Amino acid sequence: MKTSIIKSITGIACALFLAIVTFSACSNNDDKEKPFPASLSPYDMNRPVGFGQGITGGNGQNPVTVNTADALIAAVSGTNAATVYVEGQITLHNTIPVGSNKTIIGRNGATIINHEQNENAGIFLLRGSSNIIIRNLTLKGPGAYDIDVNYGDNISLVGAVNVWVDHCDVQDGIDGNMDIVEGSDNICVSWTHFRYLIDPKSGGSGGNNNHRFSNLVGGKDNNMEIDGGHLNCTFINCWWGEGCSERCPRVRFGKVHVVNCLYNSNDFDDCIAYGVYSNIYAEKCAFTTKSAQDNYLRDRHKDADFNVVLKDCYGVEDVVLKQGDRSQFIPTYSYVSYDANMVESVVTDTRTGAGPTLDIE
Repeated sequence: MKTSIIKSITGIACALFLAIVTFSACSNNDDKEKPFPASLSPYDMNRPVGFGQGITGGNGQNPVTVNTADALIAAVSGTNAATVYVEGQITLHNTIPVGSNKTIIGRNGATIINHEQNENAGIFLLRGSSNIIIRNLTLKGPGAYDIDVNYGDNISLVGAVNVWVDHCDVQDGIDGNMDIVEGSDNICVSWTHFRYLIDPKSGGSGGNNNHRFSNLVGGKDNNMEIDGGHLNCTFINCWWGEGCSERCPRVRFGKVHVVNCLYNSNDFDDCIAYGVYSNIYAEKCAFTTKSAQDNYLRDRHKDADFNVVLKDCYGVEDVVLKQGDRSQFIPTYSYVSYDANMVESVVTDTRTGAGPTLDIE
């Protein structure tokens, strides 16, 4: 199967080396936080790419290991650089505010749980945060329950910039699994598994009895002043799986690149949804279930300007949609991609695929 590699001139040497050994051997190995290369897929660049390139997080500085909620809260606060290793299982009863210049990385099996079904249901809140890395963690919410909580997601980005989420398993967020709103920008989400394992709870004040809405990019149609020119995200090698019904992602305003991602839930009402000034470029993704193939794309604001491209995907036809006079976003940055019919086997690989598969002892 021919693998396509998009690269800049500076990446040519590394791309050639990829044919012999894994890409990770060519990556920026001066980053002290990177896992041992043997734990990586040959398609894993082991660094933030696309709109998130250049993020350093804690950069290996001030390492600390935490295994309690209080220790985690203290370790991720403030703006001083810190590298926070999470071990074991931590149970929360409130959302944790995350400061800036932090890496939060799970050792093998690390899990953070918040099963509160109220306004404190979230896990990480990045409000105005910058330069954050979150890797190799399982994050478990209480299950979808539409009670209109503010930022009740397992990861909430609210005006956050320069954020990389990598190799996480994000489950059962009460409001969503990971939302990116209010002018957040320069985001990379890679090798992350989004899913819902708990049945949705009905009767919430928000009125939706199946709020398994995973990833919102832009929260309001009338937010041009804050969101215009922002909300730029790259989703690469992600997996929207069991239980996901909508917003994978749902986009307003931002330029969003979705590449080599897997859609295999049986519950989709829509996979990718576009709206006000959304500019989406989705390529080489795999839509493998009937639910995904029947509901792979949806217009969520018929009067809006938008640009949407789906190309070279498995299970669906190519799509080019345009309304208004804005130009279509086409990625020009360097990244590794491969044929869509390989996506399912690569992304679901239990050793090197999406989810917390990094070997960090």
